[in-house]
Amino acid sequence: MFIFEEVVCIKKRRFDIFVIILFAALGYFIYIAVNQQIYISNIEQERAAIQTRFEEEQTKNKELSEEKQALQDPAYIEKIAREELGMTRKDEIPYVASDK
Repeated sequence: MFIFEEVVCIKKRRFDIFVIILFAALGYFIYIAVNQQIYISNIEQERAAIQTRFEEEQTKNKELSEEKQALQDPAYIEKIAREELGMTRKDEIPYVASDK
C-alpha cells in the first residue's frame, strides 16, 4: 500500500503544479488581451480625432480655394478694397460718419 500512496501523492503534486501553471498562463494571456484592447481603443480615439481634424482642414482648404478663385474677379477685389481697406476710386470723396 505504501507504494500506491506514494504514486498517488506524486500524481497529485503533478496535477497541482499543472493547474498552477495553467492558471498562470491563462492569467498572462488575459493580461495581454486586456492591454491590447486598451491599446486598440486608444488608437481608435486618436484616429477619430485625426479624422475630425482632417475634415476641418478639408473644409478650410475648400474655403481658401473659393477665396483664391474670387480674387481673380476685379469686382471682388474692388469690394474688398473698399470695405476692408477704406479705399476709394479716383475723384471720389469718402464719407466718414460722425458718431458724436
